[in-house]
Amino acid sequence: MRSLQKQYFQLLIQQKGIALLGVGLAIITAFSGVALLAVSGWFITAAALAGLSLVTAHSFNFFTPGALVRGLSMSRTAGRYGERLASHEATFRIISRLRTRLFRQIAQQNWTESPLNQHASSSKLLQDIQHIESIYLSAAVPALVALATALAFLFSLFLILPPLVFTALPFLFLTLVVVPVLYSTQVTHIEEKLQQSHSNNWLAASKVFTATRTLTLFQQFNHASQDLLQQSQKTDQVEGRNLQRQKLSLILAQISGIAMTIALFAQAVSSYGEQQIGGAYLFMVLLLALGSSEIFLANSPAIAHFSLGMKALRRLEETLQQQPASTCTAHTFIASDHPALELSDISYHYPERTRAGIDNLSFSHEGAGWVWITGASGCGKSTLLHLINQQLLPQKGSIELRGIQQHRIGLMPQQIDLLRASLKDNLCLHQPHSDSEILAALDIVELKQWAQSLPEQLNTWIGDGEWQPSGGEARRLGLARLILQNPDLVLLDEPMAGLDSELAQRIINRLKTNWRDKLVLANTHSTEFISQDDRQFGLASHINH
Repeated sequence: MRSLQKQYFQLLIQQKGIALLGVGLAIITAFSGVALLAVSGWFITAAALAGLSLVTAHSFNFFTPGALVRGLSMSRTAGRYGERLASHEATFRIISRLRTRLFRQIAQQNWTESPLNQHASSSKLLQDIQHIESIYLSAAVPALVALATALAFLFSLFLILPPLVFTALPFLFLTLVVVPVLYSTQVTHIEEKLQQSHSNNWLAASKVFTATRTLTLFQQFNHASQDLLQQSQKTDQVEGRNLQRQKLSLILAQISGIAMTIALFAQAVSSYGEQQIGGAYLFMVLLLALGSSEIFLANSPAIAHFSLGMKALRRLEETLQQQPASTCTAHTFIASDHPALELSDISYHYPERTRAGIDNLSFSHEGAGWVWITGASGCGKSTLLHLINQQLLPQKGSIELRGIQQHRIGLMPQQIDLLRASLKDNLCLHQPHSDSEILAALDIVELKQWAQSLPEQLNTWIGDGEWQPSGGEARRLGLARLILQNPDLVLLDEPMAGLDSELAQRIINRLKTNWRDKLVLANTHSTEFISQDDRQFGLASHINH
């Protein structure tokens, strides 16, 4: 894989038109703001001085400076809104294309064993993308604006009084170079530690909230909450100290700006006393320094944002390269009029886990029908379904599927995840299905009357904080999803768990009628639902501990 940093800058070059437009408008906004302040100060001072004499009061041109002030005000406002639109559009285009490439690579990975299939890694992924967004928006644009402003500021000082340039240079170096480096050091040296601490806090909080009922029953909830609170307070203290150091860096930039302003104004006053410059230029120098200092202050976090963005790109690249290895190209899809499945010498072992794996498994089945995979808990039944569904890649062997399209394999897992959305959206998953099709699927799993009894029927919101189905209802909703999905190959992981025997048998009979032309593989602990027409395959002899 090409370096993500190179990919980012290639995308930035591809969007150079709108990216440069954003930078240009930002520079215009900064120039207009500083010039507006300086010209306004000069205009007010010059007009006041001209008004002291009747002769100069009649000859002073009030209209041209007034028009210039109005023009600068309009260009600053237009530039500000235009810069926001252009720079955010450029960022959106770059990040959207980079995200597409990243998620395409992630989707091709062995997700169950991928580092990204962990809470800490997935949290870092989201935060890293935010850091990447800031490379252009919060680093490149402010830095280029500050550089252009500094050059214009020095040029203006040179035109007013050349010695002022030498007075300003040390302060500019301190403000534009030293302070951003110090600020970046304060941010980046602890960023990894804070990120890990926040992730650990969220994980600990999730465990506490998940086990709230158990902890309360055993009178341990207050103890667990206190531990979580102490852990969060430690993280807050570290973050608070870091923020204080960042503030000190910004205060140093402000002090540098104020010192530069005082030094330039003092030198200008001295030159005015020697009649080297006019009185109006005194306030122009003062206001130029004040306005430019505000622009320079916004540049202080630029190096930090750039550094965090570059680190995020490197971290993402390293994470994507940690894909678990597979020594074979396992899955082969062959066109056929009838479904068939053949596993040849399949082996899979979970890396760095004591969990059982599958060793040298071979199995074949031709034609439609139900195949029940039996075995004790932990023998690898779910692992086998994940291997067939390409969520895991075998470390040895091959899987041949005939009459089954690659993206038409449907799996119902043991844990049914419900979206916080309407019942219809939960079942359709954004695929177009009519209400009659949805109700027909619900009727097969005996949930039609339940759905029609809900407050808004199919439009009723379910999930966390909404109407919450029971465990058995959630499993049947998972089956209804698969019915609507209409896959070529159906994989069921403990489909009848938690259902009473009579209800489970009725649903199985209806599913067999609905899926009579399909190949169905179902995991089960018991054999009570296996009929004479079904096939049973025991997995115990292929376990490797």
